[in-house]
Amino acid sequence: MSLRPAEISRTLNRKWPCRELQSRQLAALLSPQVPSAPTVVVHGISATCKTTLTRAVLSELAVPHAIIRCSECVTGRHLLTTILLEILQAVGMGDEWQRFGKGKCKHISTLVVLLEEIFAPGKGVAMDKFVLVLDGIDEQREASHMLLSGLARLGEVIPTMTVVLIVSTTPRPLFLQSSGVAHISFPPYTRNEAITIITASDPPHVDGLNRDLAAKFYPQFVSTVYDSLVGPTAGTIPSFQSLCERLWPRFIRPVVDESPPGGGWDFARLLVRNRSMFQTQGENMLVHHIVSEEYDGGKNKTTSFTSKQPPSLPYFPSLILTAAYIASHTPSRLDTIFFSKYSSSSLSARNKRAHHRRRLKRLSQAQHAMTDNPEDTPKKPGAKRVRTRITKNTLTSAFATTDSSTTATILAARPFTLERLIAIYHAIDPNPPPMTGVGGMPGTGGTIPTADAIYAELSTLRRLRLVVPAVASTSMADATGGEKWCINVSGAWVEEIARGIGVEVGEWLAGGLD
Repeated sequence: MSLRPAEISRTLNRKWPCRELQSRQLAALLSPQVPSAPTVVVHGISATCKTTLTRAVLSELAVPHAIIRCSECVTGRHLLTTILLEILQAVGMGDEWQRFGKGKCKHISTLVVLLEEIFAPGKGVAMDKFVLVLDGIDEQREASHMLLSGLARLGEVIPTMTVVLIVSTTPRPLFLQSSGVAHISFPPYTRNEAITIITASDPPHVDGLNRDLAAKFYPQFVSTVYDSLVGPTAGTIPSFQSLCERLWPRFIRPVVDESPPGGGWDFARLLVRNRSMFQTQGENMLVHHIVSEEYDGGKNKTTSFTSKQPPSLPYFPSLILTAAYIASHTPSRLDTIFFSKYSSSSLSARNKRAHHRRRLKRLSQAQHAMTDNPEDTPKKPGAKRVRTRITKNTLTSAFATTDSSTTATILAARPFTLERLIAIYHAIDPNPPPMTGVGGMPGTGGTIPTADAIYAELSTLRRLRLVVPAVASTSMADATGGEKWCINVSGAWVEEIARGIGVEVGEWLAGGLD
């Protein structure tokens, strides 16, 4: 007799705490004692225990199931073939794969026919329920537009099957083109939940340390690590646990190696003794792939953003930072010329050259207006306009000798809105996503919903002080323009970052030449 959902939830909560509600929902929807919904969507960001808890619930329920890791499937055809072979293996028919299309499946309709033959009453496998789990289906590569909706309807065609879709993005309304689909949300862990999970296990072992002292200081140490390192950077539970395991021996080392001060050791004294570790070593362990390290005579270790070798950011944050720099240094009135989707790269180059020539002509006319020669004063409306001949050498020399005030005006960082940042991001992306598919789901042939991802990465860039909120203005124009941001790093640093992902910043700036 299988356990009840409440009993399964209490059993799993001992090993995976703070997920009692989700485990109870999964156990109730997938229980073999009641009819299940044809499709169940499990969604949440990474490292929220979605796959682990789903696997554990199915094991406790003793329901026949197959779990497919979609990230390991190269193409959509590979995914369909993997589904077929894994189901045959799960129902004990792995040796009979030649009967079912010789183990090949090229289309979703072919998969439906083969699965109907496997679970046909009286001919195939006799079972009351079978659960197919598609882990990371929203990240499937080279998938057709209708693949996600087709897989979600397998449970409607085959009564004994329930399909569980595990996605890492928030599903949009009717993204499966079907209503009434059960959704189970795995929200990010809160501060109290994260600390509870880490402190549920014993502290890392340190030679010579009293267990009572370890049990006394470790919960306070875990709270300090979360508040100073994990919380501000939106770290996950695995990274949180890794940090605690690495920093705990160094934090508690004075208690083992040094004699206790007057009054004995307390957490405040240990925190003051190890403040340099939280300022430098702890941050380096957390973001060692972002901040470059330099050594001063092999003694003092410092971090700097001004080193010759720029730190290497991942592709997505690098592209967002580049778009933010371009948005700060390109006037919004030039967006149609520089970032229009109707102009190719060559046409954009011609537009930019034409813009430089128009700007030089305005500078030339302004200089003539300031002279004492009356013949060079601006003409009245309707008078014949004096044409200014501009050559390539004249253009180069003019921009090379531009006065400092004009250059400062051009190079001054301007605030930009989030909507403009997203538009510029799409314009300069050297690897644009494919065409929009069903519901805009990523990896299903549709455009990745970059708006939510950009907001999350922008929050991280803000914590690193690479992008900062613009100072609020009292003018009506800024008050109605929405929240604005501004770049907070030098142009040379961004150019090196952008060049590593295949973007030349100079090609997108109003003050740069092709």
